[in-house]
Amino acid sequence: MTILKAGAVGLLGALIILAVMILGIQVTGLAPFNLSPSAAFLYALGFSSMPLALILHFGVGFVGAAMLYLLFGRGINPLNGIGLALVQWVLLMVVAGPIIGWGLFGIDADGHALSAEAPLFLGQTIKYVVLTFVLHVIYGGLNGTLIARWMGADGARTGRRRSGPGTR
Repeated sequence: MTILKAGAVGLLGALIILAVMILGIQVTGLAPFNLSPSAAFLYALGFSSMPLALILHFGVGFVGAAMLYLLFGRGINPLNGIGLALVQWVLLMVVAGPIIGWGLFGIDADGHALSAEAPLFLGQTIKYVVLTFVLHVIYGGLNGTLIARWMGADGARTGRRRSGPGTR
């Protein structure tokens, strides 16, 4: 399995998470923010380009899955996929969140004081923390499962021996 295949799994995971966020933000209105965290991060830095936000979102998805592959190789599984995704979640909570104005873990965030229509508005802290946590768990579990399956299909990479006629 190449690092590109692992990255492709990360892109798939990022696409699924993006679809859920779009559903939550634009369709149901249940998301506690008006912009995805990647778009809000760039907006807070002075960039309001949606294509750039998509590049950042998918770039983080690709790099996260590639790191998972590089760190765990044959030992990759859903649990270490989730573990690495939770590291990404903590970085969102303690680095990106404060830069955006969403505070540490959404606590005492400037985004709470904004109008509900403001781009960097942040709704209920518990919804923000739980939603982003669950999405990262899904992303990590997907990465750990799919990358492991793809590696399992490559007997040389996993060290598995082929079974069948003529093998011991």
